[in-house]
Amino acid sequence: MPMNVRPALKTLLSLALALPVIQCVLIWVRGLLLSMGDQGGAAVIGYVGTACLVVWSISLVGLILVLAIASLLEKHGENDNER
Repeated sequence: MPMNVRPALKTLLSLALALPVIQCVLIWVRGLLLSMGDQGGAAVIGYVGTACLVVWSISLVGLILVLAIASLLEKHGENDNER
């Protein structure tokens, strides 16, 4: 795998794994704020959650593209020697 693809893969994989966890926490915080009567805070958390979902979907698409690029750039002879 080319060396310049690894940082992108690490970043995108971290985002793809971490953002659903963050989204769950944001849903919990929004529910807590709603139960406390803080409509404005819950709305802000809702907007942050929406942004989190957008970034998550972009990171998933980016991760698929980077993995496809890495797969295409990988030499087939190197795979035969590793087995």
